[in-house]
Amino acid sequence: MKIEVQGGNFFYAKKREKAPFLYQTDIDFSLNDGEIMAILGPNGAGKTTMLKCITGLLDWKKGQTLIDGKPLTALSRKTIWKRIGYVPQAHKMVFGFTLEELVIMGRAPYISTLSQPSAKDREAAIAALEMVGIAHLAKKSCNSVSGGELQLALIARTLVSNPDVLILDEPESHLDIQKQIVILQTLKRLSKEKNISCIINTHYPNHAFYLADHVLMTAKEKRVVYGEVREVMTEARMKEYFGIEMKKIIYEEEDDFLIETMVPKDLGLLRDQSTCRFNSDI
Repeated sequence: MKIEVQGGNFFYAKKREKAPFLYQTDIDFSLNDGEIMAILGPNGAGKTTMLKCITGLLDWKKGQTLIDGKPLTALSRKTIWKRIGYVPQAHKMVFGFTLEELVIMGRAPYISTLSQPSAKDREAAIAALEMVGIAHLAKKSCNSVSGGELQLALIARTLVSNPDVLILDEPESHLDIQKQIVILQTLKRLSKEKNISCIINTHYPNHAFYLADHVLMTAKEKRVVYGEVREVMTEARMKEYFGIEMKKIIYEEEDDFLIETMVPKDLGLLRDQSTCRFNSDI
């Protein structure tokens, strides 16, 4: 499936007097099967709003989202949610659903309003939980699992409808580093093995390096920039959009092993290893 946005922009009515549109320039991108795009930017840049406009949860005030060349507005909601899986930021569930029950909710496009989930729906839920590696937790309450496990269950809830594209809002936020890696590895594997496209909203530049083929970068009063990771994520642009000096580091250990990352210069040590850039008395 090809998903694209042509000339997209948005505004909130109450803030229209301060700025005509939320984004300094219109949004244009195109994503093919199995490709991953990271949306990167500081807090308040409108990243979550952008995801909601892409999926149709909010209506673009300008421009449109297209699926295989067809405007999203020309498709039924059921058709859209069969093809697009949306994973919001994870929050602990207030009701005592099991992970299996949570995932079955993702079968809604295939279940009529008055019907109960069938054996086929339950089998699909377990298969989706297996796909993200937590089928053994199927009967556990959402309130009793870790944040990382809940996030994986939310991803499984979207996979159970066999979507062509996953759209995820900060799926690795508020998780320890081990759980972050599990989430990123799961998304990369799904992209390669299932040919599922992904759009991920993230605060972490390093995650974009690891995961993404393309990056869309945005910030308040800055133009929207879209392109390949290495072209977009330069040291100069990171300083412009995030207000901090960063150093790009490329580490190669063998032909098949490469790490590309960015680190804030202020977190580095001076050549005299006994002295840090920060005042140790603070």
